[in-house]
Amino acid sequence: MRPWDAKALVRPLFVEADFTPTKWDTAADKAWFANALCKFIAADFARTLWTKRLYRRLSQCYGHIAHFSDTGFWGVFFNDTQGKLDFLNETMSYRCYGDPTYTYCDVERAIQARLRRSGILPAYQALRLAEIEAAERAALSRLRAKYEGVPLPAAAPHHSPPGLPSPQRVRRNDPPPGQAMLL
Repeated sequence: MRPWDAKALVRPLFVEADFTPTKWDTAADKAWFANALCKFIAADFARTLWTKRLYRRLSQCYGHIAHFSDTGFWGVFFNDTQGKLDFLNETMSYRCYGDPTYTYCDVERAIQARLRRSGILPAYQALRLAEIEAAERAALSRLRAKYEGVPLPAAAPHHSPPGLPSPQRVRRNDPPPGQAMLL
């Protein structure tokens, strides 16, 4: 069983009646964005679902106006678990200002409600803590081997909570010959 409910993010689908049209966008445009963003998040921020259209709208919601390109936005938020966690925290804590006849504040609130119901934030917090612990334990093992002569343990497979990706492995880059490594 998943530690968070992906179906709570994508079902039921948002429809035009859920939103107020603006001068520039229809209620159908708002429903498309809400569904696309929830599907993207539910799929663990799948790169295949990251489109220019989704980026353009998302970059204008939740205070994300400082990101100038879809690749820059992706690099800040979706490359790793910490970025995803930052995105979820910012999205869920943003105060949705404005009038829905001029902004997407109604969509922002609806997505926040779905994120809260799904339990995704605590799941990503737990995943990030597991990544940090694994990295710290690996560093501790290396240091004990280096300074105390304790042999490195055999690598044990890491098990992520069901429904979430495995944390990225911590890689040790050996320094060039003749250069000391900083720990």
